[in-house]
Amino acid sequence: MKPLRIAAVAVACTAAVAGTSLANASPRCKTVDATIYDKVVDVGCPPPNQVCLTGTVRGKHSFDGKTVFVLGSRGVAPPTAPTYRPVSGSITYTFKDGSTLTALETAIGNVDTTTGTGHAGGTQEFTGGTGRYEGATGYTYLNQHWETDHFVTRIQGEVCRPDD
Repeated sequence: MKPLRIAAVAVACTAAVAGTSLANASPRCKTVDATIYDKVVDVGCPPPNQVCLTGTVRGKHSFDGKTVFVLGSRGVAPPTAPTYRPVSGSITYTFKDGSTLTALETAIGNVDTTTGTGHAGGTQEFTGGTGRYEGATGYTYLNQHWETDHFVTRIQGEVCRPDD
């Protein structure tokens, strides 16, 4: 009888958590499902940066625009994964209507641009923006690889705007 009681409690807890998650879903949050294509450049970077990554983002629900990623820091590879390095920086999305969306991007990877091998994974945490993204929050998970002369980064998550 005890295993049946434990199973019933587990089912009830799962239903409560799922119900709570669905109840908290907000119409002010939109799914982000997009791909960034960017490359290292030494022109067009926000001052005082001499090098950055610029590119485009193409996604569902009109998540289309230009991107600029500015490296903030690079860490030391952990002893258990000596070919992987953590990086962190800021990415700004600029959309056709002039709105911007900013995020803190943190990832770890082993991308080698000289050999074209490796990959990276991480997150972006939206920290605000302008226009339709003023006060935006949210996140994306990212996965990245190198193709010939540019990075390809798939992002998936959600962006939420403050209540109107």
